[in-house]
Parts: sequence; structure tokens; C-alpha cells
Amino acid sequence: MKKKVFGLFILATTLLGLRLQAQKLSPLPDKVSVVAAINSPNPDPSGIALSSSGRLFLGFPRHADNHTSFALAEYLDGKLIPFPSKEYVYPSLKPYTDWLVSPHGIFMDKNDVLWVLDDGKRAGIKEIPEGAGKVVGIDIKTKKIIASVPISKNVMSNETHLNDFRVDLTHGAKGTAYIANSGFGERYSLIVVDIASGKCREVLLNKPCVSPEPGFMAFLEMEPHVMDVKKQTFPIGGPDGITLSSDSKKLYWTAISSRKLYSISTDTLSNQSLEESAIEKAVTFEGEHPACDGMASDEQGNLYFGSFEQLSTIKRTPDGQYTLLAHDIRFAWQDGLAYHDGYLYMTLGQWNRLPGFNNGKDLRQPPYLVVKVKTK
Repeated sequence: MKKKVFGLFILATTLLGLRLQAQKLSPLPDKVSVVAAINSPNPDPSGIALSSSGRLFLGFPRHADNHTSFALAEYLDGKLIPFPSKEYVYPSLKPYTDWLVSPHGIFMDKNDVLWVLDDGKRAGIKEIPEGAGKVVGIDIKTKKIIASVPISKNVMSNETHLNDFRVDLTHGAKGTAYIANSGFGERYSLIVVDIASGKCREVLLNKPCVSPEPGFMAFLEMEPHVMDVKKQTFPIGGPDGITLSSDSKKLYWTAISSRKLYSISTDTLSNQSLEESAIEKAVTFEGEHPACDGMASDEQGNLYFGSFEQLSTIKRTPDGQYTLLAHDIRFAWQDGLAYHDGYLYMTLGQWNRLPGFNNGKDLRQPPYLVVKVKTK
């Protein structure tokens, strides 16, 4: 039996090697172009955001790979420039509130403030220290940090995974952050943060609308995987993809181990005095979607998904119709998604190829690509 299992593993890795070779040789689809190709020793990117003028920012979390490089950078003239400063984005002995530990989601608001979600987690370290998990706002024009809000321990445990988020400027004196907690363990929820007061609230904890589908299975690079929290062979969890409608009146989210799309009114979700039962009743099921990690939206009300099973980028119109934008073998794990000026920008992080999912073998192959897809 051991020989048979080992043989199947060798076959799987051989097939993956052939696919990676094809990835290097085949041209990209007409609608797709490479924005950046990131090589070692630079780390693997996750979050992505663009300013109104098209400045590109990338986040490099440490929860899956505790690297010692920069955690946030601007991609400028073919180079990654630590942003806003080296002191703030490299590992430090300073208090955790004073540097970026592991930024996951990043988001640019209409005022060109770059919002950063620090999940505070580093690979190999179980504890998420006080002050490591936080929401940070950076004025990209001045490089000044204009907000830094710690996620309070009453809503955050070592099993909390602050994954992706959006900042709603229409609620709260300085805005409200809505965070997808996909869970490092089995704790799944949405977290709401009032930027001005710093008040944090966890809602919908382990409710069906934020939880993995029981028995979830998915295909990744032509291989079937069944969700198993105790023995993970691919990224799994609760809320991950999250985005706002163009008028910020509605928040959409997906769970990474689910195909169900949900929404809720931001009037309801931002109201920290509402009872939990009222929030749960306000959740709307929006139908199914392709299994995905990242998610984005545009000014026309379209939603975008990185479909990891189909190696495709998918568009959902406001009336609930789905269309294929692009398909490519390199789209194995579309992570961060950001819409800008008719294009969908994506980081292709290869997270499913991490050693923890592949019997200790790192199957990632740089360069790590950042691409853009024409949406019309």
C-alpha cells in the first residue's frame, strides 16, 4: 500500500511538473497581460490595490511563509519599493502596532487612502500577539499613516484569520471596515470595525452563511480534493472573497470552501447596536458562484471571481448572469483581485502549491505573476 501511495504522489507531482512547464511556454489569452513577474528572493504576493492614477500596491503576508522581506510594496518601473517605509514593512522588534506583521487584504478607497488588513499571523508561530492584527490607513500621497486600529482580543483569537476586507466610507465618522475571517482553525465570521472609535464586533460566528459547506470538494489543477480540517491538502475555510457594491449600500462575500454567494445591507452591518439575530435575518442568499478565493466589483455593479477549479476568471452581471472573461493554466490560484479602469488585476499566488498542502514539498515556481484581464 505504501508503494502504491508513493507512486501516486510521484505521478501527481510529475503531472504538475508538466503543467508548470506548459505554463512557462504557452502564451496568455488575448484579454490577459502580465503586469509584474516577481522572482525570488522576493516573496509571494497576495493583496493588490490600485490608486486612481493607476499606482500599483502589493501585499506579502507571512502567515503561510514567514519571510524576512518587505510586507508591503509599490510596484514602480519594474521594481518593488517597500511602502510606506522600510522601517514599517520589514520584521521588527518594535511593538506590533508599529509595523506590518502579515498584511493580507489591501484596498484603495476613492480618496487614494491605501487600507491594509494585518492578520498578525506568522507561519510557525501559533500566537497572534496583541496589536499585531489591525486595520491601517496610509495616505499614498504623503506616505503618512492616518489610521491604525488594533483588532481587539474580544473578537479575535489565535484561530482568527483576518483574510480580505473592504472599507466603507459612507458609514462611520472615518469609515467602517468589513473583514472576512476565514479562520485558521474552525472559527468563521465577519468582523466589523468602526475606524473612528476603534470599536470591533464579530458577527455571524460559525453561522451557515460564513461556514464551509459540509463535505466540500473541489478540483485543483485537475486533481480532486476533499476538505479535511485535520489534514489539509488545499486552502480551505470560511469568508474570503469580499466586496462592496459601487454605492457601498451592500456588502457581498463568499466562503473559500463554498459556492454560495451572500450579501447584506451595510446600513444593517455597520450598526453595532443591532442584535445579532437582526443581522442574521438581514443576510441575503444571492445564488451560487464558482469556487474562488478573491473577489472584486466595478462601478457598473458587476462582480468578479477567480475560479480556481476552472482556472478561469468569471464575471457576474447585476442580474445574476455569469460569463467567462479568461481561462489559462496559470490561473491555478487567483488570490487578490482589484478592479481599475476597465481591467481586473490579479495576483497569482500559487498558494495551493505550498509545502503544507503537498507533503512538505514546495511546488511553487516563480515568477509569481500579477496580471490584468480586460473586462469587456
